[in-house]
Amino acid sequence: MLSLAEISKEFGMSKFQFIRIFKANTGISPYQYFLNYKVERAKQLIEKNRDVYSAVTECNFVDLTHLNRHFKSIYGTTAFEYMSQLN
Repeated sequence: MLSLAEISKEFGMSKFQFIRIFKANTGISPYQYFLNYKVERAKQLIEKNRDVYSAVTECNFVDLTHLNRHFKSIYGTTAFEYMSQLN
């Protein structure tokens, strides 16, 4: 995975400049974009495998609470509740 410093270097700017420009163009920070991507990936894995714990591991969340906090902020429900509704 590329670091923020590596990405900004490729564009010839400081990481702070990159963050400002990224946020101005997308409305969110690069970190929030990355978190949203991880949560979306976890959602896809839950749909496929019906297992929240494998999604936690594969998407590198610290634990289920960490995934649930971010999942709920995006989808309005926890990852476990989402998985339960799939059946």
